Amino acid sequence: MLSKLRIQNFAIIDEIEIDFSEQLTIITGETGAGKSILLGGLNLILGERAEATSFFDKEKKCVVEGEFDISESEMKDFFEEEGLDFEVNTLVRREIIPGGKSRAFINDTPVTLQVLKKFTSQLVNLHQQHDTLELNEHSFQLKLIDSVASNDELLKQYKNSFRDFKKLEKEIAELQEQLDKAQREQDYIQFQFTELSEANLFEGEQESVEREMNSLTHSEEIKRTLSAVTSLLMNEDGNISDSLRTVLAQLQSAVKYQSDLEELLNRLKSASIEIKDIASELEDREAKLNFSQQRLEELQNRIDVLYRLQKKHRVNSVGELLALQHQFENQLQSLDTDSEKLERGKNELAERRKFLLALAHNLSKKRTGVLTKIEKEVNELLKQAAMPYSQIKFSHSLIGENEFTENGIDNFRLLFASNKGSEFIELNKVASGGELSRLMLCLQSLVAESVSMPTLIFDEIDTGVSGEAAKKVSVILQKLSSQHQVICITHLPQIAGKGDKHFFVYKENQKLRTYTRVRELNTDERILEIARMLSGEKPTEAAMKNAKELMEN
Repeated sequence: MLSKLRIQNFAIIDEIEIDFSEQLTIITGETGAGKSILLGGLNLILGERAEATSFFDKEKKCVVEGEFDISESEMKDFFEEEGLDFEVNTLVRREIIPGGKSRAFINDTPVTLQVLKKFTSQLVNLHQQHDTLELNEHSFQLKLIDSVASNDELLKQYKNSFRDFKKLEKEIAELQEQLDKAQREQDYIQFQFTELSEANLFEGEQESVEREMNSLTHSEEIKRTLSAVTSLLMNEDGNISDSLRTVLAQLQSAVKYQSDLEELLNRLKSASIEIKDIASELEDREAKLNFSQQRLEELQNRIDVLYRLQKKHRVNSVGELLALQHQFENQLQSLDTDSEKLERGKNELAERRKFLLALAHNLSKKRTGVLTKIEKEVNELLKQAAMPYSQIKFSHSLIGENEFTENGIDNFRLLFASNKGSEFIELNKVASGGELSRLMLCLQSLVAESVSMPTLIFDEIDTGVSGEAAKKVSVILQKLSSQHQVICITHLPQIAGKGDKHFFVYKENQKLRTYTRVRELNTDERILEIARMLSGEKPTEAAMKNAKELMEN
């Protein structure tokens, strides 16, 4: 409930404060006095855009505060989600500084405009004359039906499931796209992997092949060298082995006389044995070393394969080729894994679709189940609003199950017939402004019986209504205000007479400035104001009497 509204430095308002009734608050005033300015200020705390030209004094900031009693609302979850302190009497403030920048606060905690709008949209429902256009919107009609059908929990479950379904659907589409791309590349990847795999590469192979090629290419030179070295060691006259034997014999004779030479003698003996062994091994290697053109060609072919693969894949070693081979193998395995993942995802999506459609059909059943009730009750209210021959009815169809939306699978159209025997057609093609205003009021009155509603504010929604119709509309408004807080800006005396509180908006001229003022009327002032609304600036005695009757009845 909106308890209090304070506006400072806005348009031609320097400062005003209004304490609203818990039931029906009436606001009347002269044309151009500032009633719409009040709503403009209110719109600021409802999250609407602020205009830099909206300052009374352009050197000061504009401040709008709304005090709300939320003791009967279920909004603690909102405060927890947004990290705000919950207060039964919550203060909402909007500040616009010169230059156009604005700030928003809930209980003195800064919030974004989006959070402010989300919060106040649950507290205030503002209806202006042009808002009757909502009646033609599918979303408004669906909201009306869901309200009467008490679909809050079911709709919440459906929307959560729909959101999860669409998220999974998107993930699957992205995975499918990746898989399609991978499958288009699969043949190429498979060819690359097969080529590398069949090459039977191993780490260090290139170095080994190059060493063997180098050996074969210089085999004759190596053979000559080995033969020469072997001769020097063992075969030719004066070879190293014979010379070493002579040295050993001479040193052996000296050991008899100097025993500490025996260690050196033993070392020479070991050297002699080692030289013989080396010479023998060199001789064996020389015998085995034979040039093979065939083997050289085999090695050359192998090194050509290694170089070709490295050039093709733009790498510099067999190790890098092996890494690529492993990468291609992983890609092929990943393709199989992604295919399995996609199949599992599709199966899960099918299950979610099945569950979602079951919820949608349940929603549809509950919605269609209340259509007759809505039509009957609204048509009765239309009679009470002096539209005895006007009627509404809903047409209903199901959209394709593959095209269901976040609101389900229902397609409703609200149809209207303004006269007896008239064809039912869409509202925008038949109903007048006054008829739409009264229809909106009847619909709101019906919804109010079904759900807890926020504060309802009607801005001259009674336009086009007069006489007996106005009186009947006032009865509906009064009944609506018995269950919910209603604030009504009106030009009709019949409606003004039903208010629990009555505020009068007027202009005051002081020196070079014009101010918008608001004051609460007492009983006598209300009678006078209503009488003026009936008969003009100087009301007759009859008008005064009529005004008093309107307030009493």
